[in-house]
Amino acid sequence: MKDQLSWVVVLLASSSYCYSDTTYGVTNNAAAAGQSWNMGTVLPDSTPAYITVQINGLAYRYTMEKDPNSDALVHVRNEDAIDGGYVFSNTDDWSGKNGATIQKYFRFPYTDSTRWGDGEVVVEGDGQVSNIAVTYNYKMDVDEDLMKCATTPLADPTCRGYADALAEYLRNLDTDPDIDDPFYDEWVQASLEQEVEIKEEEIEESEDEEKEEDLETQMGGENSIDAMVDAGQQDMILAELAKVPTIEPYYQLQIKGGEYVDTLVLQDAEINDNRRALRNLANDTNHRSMVRSQYDRE
Repeated sequence: MKDQLSWVVVLLASSSYCYSDTTYGVTNNAAAAGQSWNMGTVLPDSTPAYITVQINGLAYRYTMEKDPNSDALVHVRNEDAIDGGYVFSNTDDWSGKNGATIQKYFRFPYTDSTRWGDGEVVVEGDGQVSNIAVTYNYKMDVDEDLMKCATTPLADPTCRGYADALAEYLRNLDTDPDIDDPFYDEWVQASLEQEVEIKEEEIEESEDEEKEEDLETQMGGENSIDAMVDAGQQDMILAELAKVPTIEPYYQLQIKGGEYVDTLVLQDAEINDNRRALRNLANDTNHRSMVRSQYDRE
């Protein structure tokens, strides 16, 4: 019983991951069998709770055969299965026109397929249509988490019916787990995925710590002498400087020299006064005397 309880604890601790698988597609010709059709036979099955189908486009093509003088309308439409009326409706007016082949495309916001009721192509007036083709653009989402719960309620404790399924599982559980048990296989896979995720997180944390340490060193967060100076290299330099016989010859080196005699000779040692400058100075003196005399007179 102890072994059984340990298996239960492991099952409860196993992780689950919620994700969806999205598929985009175009239906086959809805009007291949006639001028009316049931959308349940056209779109992918959305009956399971984990499947959602939405429509966001429609295209149709047909050939109109009529007398140019007659009046006729062609309606292409789908009933609104929830609110009544039509979720899609388009009318082509052929009154007074020759017959021809027409093709049209429509795009609109995604609408849940549960609103799309029966479709039809209806001729109102004189004329008939042939070679009808109607297709729908859709998006199908499959919720993997809900699908797992629907197929195996024991896949996750959050699944509806998990408690009842677990009780039933324990009633039928042997002392040793049955390796042929499909849920045992799912548990093994979940455990392996959990171990891989833990290892990846540990590696990421280790890398982040190393990056932080490198950044601290670069930014001077640890201003130790050993971090800033290569002690080994400094010891080598000091040892080289201590070798007196190697350095001493550089201090005793004699550089040959002598007296350098000036070669510039002035031909005229007398420098004449600048008479223009003297005249300017005299003018400035007279000007200041005239200005000053104005104040002295007062």
